[in-house]
Amino acid sequence: MHNDFYEQLQKLTHDDEMRPKVLIYGIKRILKKRQQENKIKRFFKRKNKVVPKSWS
Repeated sequence: MHNDFYEQLQKLTHDDEMRPKVLIYGIKRILKKRQQENKIKRFFKRKNKVVPKSWS
């Protein structure tokens, strides 16, 4: 993702009206980029599932 998106998001305050729109726009870009990746590449990029262990 481009740095301009992060910079723009950091400039906005939590009360700003544009903040939710910028967040949704950024998430849509991330999802679109992931969908365009090769399926084999996405398969190998997946994280292993972690099984929680006891604290002892």
